[in-house]
This record gives sequence, structure tokens and C-alpha cells, in this order.
Amino acid sequence: MKSHGKGRMGELAVRKSLIAQGYKVYIPEVDNEQVDLIVEQDNGQFRRVQVKTVSKEKTGTSIEVNMTKYQKTGRVDVVAVYYAPKDMIAYVPYENQNSINLALTTGKNNQRKGRNWFYEYERFPEFS
Repeated sequence: MKSHGKGRMGELAVRKSLIAQGYKVYIPEVDNEQVDLIVEQDNGQFRRVQVKTVSKEKTGTSIEVNMTKYQKTGRVDVVAVYYAPKDMIAYVPYENQNSINLALTTGKNNQRKGRNWFYEYERFPEFS
């Protein structure tokens, strides 16, 4: 599948997940402003979501998403990382980092401490 098709599959999976969690999800008319979805929180606040589809692990135990082009734009509130091989989604609050690394399993050196775990971000973050 071509990259545009993979991205579209990720967006559909994220929309389905958010609707199942009870959120109202809006789709921008055009996709050229770094916003794939807009989510209305229970408190009436809106969050801009950038969906990133990942199809392979970076290290064998974790995945990485490059966010360099989104840094300091003020256009992204949450990054929804869709890991296609396992049909899993992580909703990571975006804090202008240049990449997002999420561990899927324990590292080969049995390292657990200091890692961001994919499963810690399974629910959409509510912020005010």
C-alpha cells in the first residue's frame, strides 16, 4: 500500500477509536494545515490532532515518529500514533519535541526505567 493509503487507514482507525471513546470528531475541509482531526472534549475545548501511521518498529522494541516539521508551529495539540501491525493507537500530548519514541516491549538489555510506554497513552488526553 502506498504511503497516502497507509495514512488514510491510520486516520480512519483513530476516528473510530475516538468515536468509541465518546468524543465528537471533526474533519478539516482541507489537509494542508497540519491538522488531521479536531476533537471536542467533554469540557467543550477543541484539540487539534495530527495522525501518524507507523508500519514498522525502529529498534525492535520501540517505534519512533519524526515531528520536526511540526515543532514550534503551534498547530498540534495531540499526536495520534497508529501502529498498523498491531492495530494500536497512542494519543500523545504534543510538547514541541522533535520526535516521539514509544516502547512496545522491554528493551533487549531488559531496560524498563525511563521509557515512554505505548500503552500509557491509549486514552485521549483531557486537558483544560
